[in-house]
Amino acid sequence: MQTESDYATRPGAFWRVVEIVMVGCFIGMLAVMFVQVASRYAFGIGVPWTDETSRFLFIGEIYLGAAIAQRYASQIRITVLLDVVPPNVRRICEGVSDILVAAISLGLAWGSWGMIDRTMNVMASTLPISFAVLYGVQGIGIVMVAVLALRDAWFKFARHGEATS
Repeated sequence: MQTESDYATRPGAFWRVVEIVMVGCFIGMLAVMFVQVASRYAFGIGVPWTDETSRFLFIGEIYLGAAIAQRYASQIRITVLLDVVPPNVRRICEGVSDILVAAISLGLAWGSWGMIDRTMNVMASTLPISFAVLYGVQGIGIVMVAVLALRDAWFKFARHGEATS
């Protein structure tokens, strides 16, 4: 029988693409920020598109990274109380936490969808990109977090904690 850790670590083309895109956003952001700092301090000129580009890449990195962290159960959690309660109580508390994460994530995704609709025709100042793309990336990342949190809750409740943490 497969456990939660089997699902989390199983290689898959989808997750490889997500990780590659996230790392690409990170490397791209570093490169753009280097251009920004070098152009301002070394040459005394500002490159107008660097500010917006680094912000867009940072948003992609954060939301895709959140989904990757949720996949590997690496989100920050304070477990002081959970460390001293019996395993069944811990499992129930973690399952409820996963359901809350999924509910909040779905609420954020709903808001993201509304912002996509409102900003479809709003273009970035220095780039030929609609702000709807930004909210789309946020929505995709948050929906992945919600699905993974529901998966984690499933393993904690339906599979009765056979998963490893």
